Amino acid sequence: KPKHRKVPQMALSKAIFATAPTFGQTDVVGRFRAGAQEGGRPIALSAWRITTGDPELAARVAKEFGGKPAPWDTATEEGIEVYTDQDSVQVIVEDIFAEMTLWGRNKPIRSCDGIVQNDDNQTPCACPADFAERKAKSREGSACQPNIRVRFRLAAMPDAGLWKFQSSSWQLAQEIPDLMAHLKAAKSGEGTLSLKLIEWNTKTGESRKFTKPVLELHASTAT
Repeated sequence: KPKHRKVPQMALSKAIFATAPTFGQTDVVGRFRAGAQEGGRPIALSAWRITTGDPELAARVAKEFGGKPAPWDTATEEGIEVYTDQDSVQVIVEDIFAEMTLWGRNKPIRSCDGIVQNDDNQTPCACPADFAERKAKSREGSACQPNIRVRFRLAAMPDAGLWKFQSSSWQLAQEIPDLMAHLKAAKSGEGTLSLKLIEWNTKTGESRKFTKPVLELHASTAT
């Protein structure tokens, strides 16, 4: 199984540009998704799936990234989906919001930044401090899991508006503090949003694989 860097505590919060961009629309026009439902079961994808409620925009992203717009059954306003051919896109990140959340039935029970809870008293986080233990407890439903939201523009069509990517990836959560520090110091949020295939063999010789989201920011800093 792939090894993960041990992080005893993660302080997660919101990070934005040192200087906010001033071009293009400011509305969120759609989402990038790393998964889908097949036969009522969630599946991971190896290329980005994009959803939006704008037919013209759906046609535009299909032309740029491959795929064909199609309707899909959803309770949201994003009733059109495009299964693209791309596992990596160039982006201009607007902001990153991340916290740890313990979910109840469709609503959060509590949330924290990994160290203190998001309440008026700044109560210490009730989850285990050890990263691996916290992850195991979250699977049992007794500890928080990552709740990461990234808003960005597409470098290929920056005028189209903002896009959102949301993830509960533990691998991405480990990178968030460094990404936030970079974004606060950067003069732009240019970077790459990718899906990376991870493969390994179990002790019994069975093949396992999954895709994880990867956000990389370019190394430009403010002067």
